[in-house]
Amino acid sequence: MGINRETSSRSRAALTVASLGLATDALVYGMAVPVLPKIATEHGSRPLGVGLMFAVYAAALVAATPAAGLWVDRQGNRRPLLAGVAGLAAATALFAFARDPSLLILARALQGAAAGIVWTAGLALVAATHGPTERGKAMGIALSTFAVGTLLGPPLGGLLAGWFDPRVPFLLACALALADGAVRWFLVPADTGPAVRGGIREVRGRPGLGLMALLTATGAALIAFMEPILPLHLFTTENAGTGEIGLVFGAAGVAAAIAPSLAGYALARFSPGVVAGTGCVIAAVALLLLGGPLDGVVASAAGLALVTGGASLVLTPTVTVMSQIAESRQPPVYGAVYAVYTLAYTGGLAVAPFGAGWAMQGFGFDGAARTAAAVAALLTVLVVAWGRRRPARPPADPVETAAGKSSGANLS
Repeated sequence: MGINRETSSRSRAALTVASLGLATDALVYGMAVPVLPKIATEHGSRPLGVGLMFAVYAAALVAATPAAGLWVDRQGNRRPLLAGVAGLAAATALFAFARDPSLLILARALQGAAAGIVWTAGLALVAATHGPTERGKAMGIALSTFAVGTLLGPPLGGLLAGWFDPRVPFLLACALALADGAVRWFLVPADTGPAVRGGIREVRGRPGLGLMALLTATGAALIAFMEPILPLHLFTTENAGTGEIGLVFGAAGVAAAIAPSLAGYALARFSPGVVAGTGCVIAAVALLLLGGPLDGVVASAAGLALVTGGASLVLTPTVTVMSQIAESRQPPVYGAVYAVYTLAYTGGLAVAPFGAGWAMQGFGFDGAARTAAAVAALLTVLVVAWGRRRPARPPADPVETAAGKSSGANLS
């Protein structure tokens, strides 16, 4: 009984740390969305330059993630989690006082590297401390806190910048990061991981990994595409302020908080490929509307919420399935698998903002939105076709959760 209580306490501590880490990362990321485009354009940046500023976050995340996965699998989660929050605090402090575009890019890169470490170590910690029957629920809670951060970040950042000064949101973010670091210091045990060598190479070729990576990258790209260009569009066509832009992205955060629960019910009846394909369709239709009949701040908020909801339907199945892939061989390689997950997510974050800035500069906002809709429609076909090619397998456990039914071997 004592062992069970100790295990339960360890699981709760791990979930608390991971949830706070994801929420803080999302909050800080969201706070920057309505503020950075305005700061950059005031210093002469064009849409392509704003897209680059958003994309460098993802590039730094890509550079840091493989090392983070190897670090977690060899030495455990404590040091990576503490290093990640220290990097986030430093990045937000730099955001608060930097105005030169090169320093803003440096801060953005540091923020991205910190996020790569936190995502990899946090999700690996939850997977390692929760059994298969509890893991789906735990991952859902962690991602829900991420959605809360996504919901609060843009309106909070926009309103604080509008009421006071653009530095204020980042000063608050720095304080939150330091508080998050204190929680990690006391709750994450100083343990070590299994002696796993080879990093990401350990999981190459495992069944379902390729499809999960594609779904993850697609969902992230759908979320990130509008971040650099919708604020610019509303600045120029609606004379919107940072507070209004923050509320627009806050509406998207509401969709991000609701959609995972709906996806969970859908996964009890349909395969991950069907759920993800449906999300791509919803996002494609919403992008077409944003590039056509939807005008005004309120209508744009509704359209962005639909895009984000569709993206959430794409992303929901992937996190829990990744833990099953990690356990397909022993010892489990959680760090390596969640490094792949983070890299795939980052790939979507990296390509989408840069592509959005390029498309808007070349075709205007409407043309960029329609281009994204066409890509989402094409990905719908690819995801469903790929999923149908995978052979189905009966579940090993008759009492299976919705996340369990989305295992890498049952993708059709």
